[in-house]
Amino acid sequence: MFMLRTRSLVFALAFVASSVGAQTLPQPRNQVSFSVAAEREVANDWTTGLIGTTASGSDPAELASRINKQMADALALAKQAKGVKVTSGSYNTYPEYGDGNRIIRWQASQDLILESKDVDAVAKLLGKLQAQGLLLRSISFSVSRETQRKLEDELIAEAIAAFRARAALVAKGFGKASYGLIAVNVGGGGYQPPMPMMRGKMEMMSADAGAAPSFEGGTSHVRMDVNGTIELE
Repeated sequence: MFMLRTRSLVFALAFVASSVGAQTLPQPRNQVSFSVAAEREVANDWTTGLIGTTASGSDPAELASRINKQMADALALAKQAKGVKVTSGSYNTYPEYGDGNRIIRWQASQDLILESKDVDAVAKLLGKLQAQGLLLRSISFSVSRETQRKLEDELIAEAIAAFRARAALVAKGFGKASYGLIAVNVGGGGYQPPMPMMRGKMEMMSADAGAAPSFEGGTSHVRMDVNGTIELE
């Protein structure tokens, strides 16, 4: 009997506490949600080139040795270029089948990735590697991490200032003297680099193997958003 009364008392206290808590929660009123953005078009300062070799043969071991030798020579040449980051790309080997599902030959390909803030250095190195028989797969331009981080910091400050100005304008429009910040979110609204040149066009350009290709880096569009909710006071 005592246990039953104790449980009833605990339940009653919990119910009263939850009721009081619900009554003390402030009810939302005069709240306005909106978003602003700060954006800028910036010149691309990072170049990424993809160059490699593709070959075929009936003996996979001989084919791999030939590919490895050509890429080792290319890598040694590429590492001599100042200011260009060189890394190995994909390495693929696959069979080609003929009648009766029989392997008639093997195909192999390997790539090098060239990256730099100096587009002319990349173009010059690409020309040298093309002269060694490599094919230019693709070229793309973007904003370097350092530039993008600096730009995002500037755009965040601009977007926050724009949000505060818009909030003050909204409050004034509704005849309120001030506002309180309820919630806010700051994030990247978008980064739109130009489309890279595709593999087919690059291999057609490789016909003039000795000449360094000419490129124009173009621009990218960077945007930062601030969206939130204010309460008019």
